[in-house]
Amino acid sequence: MSTLRLDTPIKFLKGIGERRAELFQKLGVETAQDLLWHLPHRYLDASAVTPLAEARVGNEYACIGRVVAKRVVPFKRLRVFRAVLRDASGVLECVWPGQAFLDRTIREGQTLLVTGPVRFYHGRQMVPREFVVLDEVESSETGGDGRSREERGGDGRRREETGHGKVLPIYPATEGLSHKTIRALIDRHLDALITLAADPVPPVVLKGLDLPALAEALREVHRPKEIAEAERGRRRLAFDELFDLQLTLARARSLAKQARAGITFEPKR
Repeated sequence: MSTLRLDTPIKFLKGIGERRAELFQKLGVETAQDLLWHLPHRYLDASAVTPLAEARVGNEYACIGRVVAKRVVPFKRLRVFRAVLRDASGVLECVWPGQAFLDRTIREGQTLLVTGPVRFYHGRQMVPREFVVLDEVESSETGGDGRSREERGGDGRRREETGHGKVLPIYPATEGLSHKTIRALIDRHLDALITLAADPVPPVVLKGLDLPALAEALREVHRPKEIAEAERGRRRLAFDELFDLQLTLARARSLAKQARAGITFEPKR
């Protein structure tokens, strides 16, 4: 399909196709407009990444490293998944108590962004609250640099996503369609889709309320440089929802008033 419109079915968008379109349907995403408005439900702040060797006990950090070893260890009644991450500065062990199933998700060779507190238990350990796979293991689905097709943009173009200096949006996902893949696809089509979104709020109103234009808000929500920027964009979109609700209620009251039957009085003679 040559001309992109907001009502274009997403199966026609480059990098999606029939199979992914079926998975997107589970998330309520069927058109290009739905994809644009498939908003992140949380963010990982990787704008300040700490080298693994500098992660001190008692503090929380965001770190990035490649998985060089992993195993599942029985501990009392729990099975603990452990993964050792390495970067240029050194190594750090990450532990997930009671989450042995991660052994099927996290693989040696992957690059992870992990955030969480560091403790001391037979050495320094991070207990990640969140993790994101930034770079996959080199395989038939990756190029020589180990990056997936989604991260390259689907056509072999290298797409940077190391996490350094970035706030990573985490999208609602479903089995077979990871938030990482969704993030890459939205990022790929974002600029084109934003130009199609008309702003229903007059600039004078936005200026009085100190709100960004719709295009700017959508860009801040999907590609924030910092958490405060994402919150600014979300504030504008929340205003739109409230504004739409008020318009709907006002219209409902007007229609109800017009339809209300009056009482007919017969004059006495």
